[in-house]
Order: sequence, then C-alpha cells, then structure tokens
Amino acid sequence: MSRNRWQLFLGAILLAFLVFSGWTLERAASRVSAVSDVDYYRTGQRYHQQERAWRAAAEAGWRALLSREAQRWRLRLLDRDGAPVTGGEVVLKAVLPGNRDTDWRLLLPEVAPGVYQASSAVTPSGTLELILSASRDGITLRRRFKAVSQQWAEVRL
Repeated sequence: MSRNRWQLFLGAILLAFLVFSGWTLERAASRVSAVSDVDYYRTGQRYHQQERAWRAAAEAGWRALLSREAQRWRLRLLDRDGAPVTGGEVVLKAVLPGNRDTDWRLLLPEVAPGVYQASSAVTPSGTLELILSASRDGITLRRRFKAVSQQWAEVRL
C-alpha cells in the first residue's frame, strides 16, 4: 500500500510537470512577449552606431558651453585644444514629463565659428529635461541634463 502511494505521488508530479511544460510551450509558441521589440535587430544596430559617434566625440575632446538669455539659446562648441568646432549640426530638445505632445525642439544654426545660436518665441517653462545633440562628420556629442527655464549664464556640459 505504501509503495502504491509513492508511485501515485511520483506519477502526479510527473504529470504536473508535463502539463506545465506543455502550457509554457503553447504560450511561447502562440503569444508575443510584451517586452520584445519587433525591430530589435535594427534598434541594436542604431544604438551601436550612436555609441561609436559618442565615443568619437569623447576622443575628440569636444566641450559644449550652453547659455540662455531670454528666448535666445547659445552654444559654444570647442575641441580638445579650445579651437571652435565648425560646420556642425546642433539640436536642442526639451522633454516635458507626462506630456509628449508638448515636447519642444530647436535647431541651432552656426552664427560664428563654433558658435551655434537660435531664438525661440515659445520656450517651455519650469524645470526642463534638455537633450543637446551636436554632430559633425560622424561624431556626435550628446548631453542630457535638467535646467530651469529662466535665464542662466554659460554652463559647461
């Protein structure tokens, strides 16, 4: 009698294991995980391209000095030796928490060697999460930081 109980118990455990394994296989075969990215491979490639550009900016020793006066945003972009970085493309974005519809973007054209500047009649107010991106010849300097929307002197990023 005791031997039959152990056999039934082991049989029940084996049956439960097989049922659970079958259930997990069915779920894996028929459903897509919510965390998977349909474009996973391309997303990884894009990240590695961006990482190479960021490393190139670090190796080039680029420095960014950003200031704000009223509605005017000004960036000085310098290399390791303090020489201006000319011919770049500079974009400043503000990410507003909780409301992606009000995100703000400003392209800063070069107004003098290594000086990028633009004015914006509409500037978000309050504490801003800003993303600065400066690119030239496959090199990208990217900085993410928080700032207040009032006027401030030149800050090194």
